[in-house]
Amino acid sequence: MTDPATAVTFGLAFLGYLGLCAAAVGQVLGRASRRLIMITAAVVLGHVLLVWQVRYGWSVAAARAAGLAPVIVFHVALVLIVAAALAPGRWSKPLILLAFPVVTVGALGAVFGRQIVADYRWPVISVAGATVVVIAIRVAVATAARRGRLTRQPWPPVPR
Repeated sequence: MTDPATAVTFGLAFLGYLGLCAAAVGQVLGRASRRLIMITAAVVLGHVLLVWQVRYGWSVAAARAAGLAPVIVFHVALVLIVAAALAPGRWSKPLILLAFPVVTVGALGAVFGRQIVADYRWPVISVAGATVVVIAIRVAVATAARRGRLTRQPWPPVPR
């Protein structure tokens, strides 16, 4: 990525992914940050706009030529993240938690399938893995607490 516009475009993608992962972990731990979700949505929107400008030159034909599936996946993710930023709190959580696997699948596909973002391969794998581990531990602890296997939860319960 020698071109500065390309570096900024995909740097925003990774920054948006970090924000999404932090928001998903926050949602699962019951410490959701509305501000983080809104900032993440703005960063992701900026990334998508830059992709359309820098990579596709605002051409739908160029986007389709690059692959229709990635365009669909990332626009679905964009809609979910922006909707989570605009939705009331009770809708924000499921939207963020749904956006996380959608974006992760898209990001892993991109870093393994596109040379232009191959430098982000290990950072994306690391952040995705850490996020999945934290969410899995939280779910396991909550499940154990519901079944009476824990005398107390190590953090506040998730609001329903």
